[in-house]
Amino acid sequence: MAFFTATGRLRRRDYFLRVLGLYALGAGIYAVPGLLYTAEIPVALALGALVGFLLIGYLVVVQCLLRLHDLNLSSWWALVLLLPIVGYVLSGGLQLVQGTIGPNRFGPDTKRPGLLPPPLLQPESELLV
Repeated sequence: MAFFTATGRLRRRDYFLRVLGLYALGAGIYAVPGLLYTAEIPVALALGALVGFLLIGYLVVVQCLLRLHDLNLSSWWALVLLLPIVGYVLSGGLQLVQGTIGPNRFGPDTKRPGLLPPPLLQPESELLV
């Protein structure tokens, strides 16, 4: 179920493999109607392909949001992907930048699940008591 919802975190390798698989699935959805029908593609098959593309687009966006969560960035940063040149750089950079070490506000570290956050420093006034 984590594949369909934008809650939690996603590691670099998992992000790359999931998005690669979704793009391969999208290429298959695009190619199959053309390979099966040479003259005219039936309307039902074309609508099915359109629904498949929309679902794949949604899933790619969810994976991007999960990756942003691993970097301890809000999902609103995904709006930057709409900018022409900056969006390409950011989407490529999501695969290269290491996620936040240890738990962050979006959940525990998926690479090191046993890692605890650093202890909070106590004010000096509490240490003297």
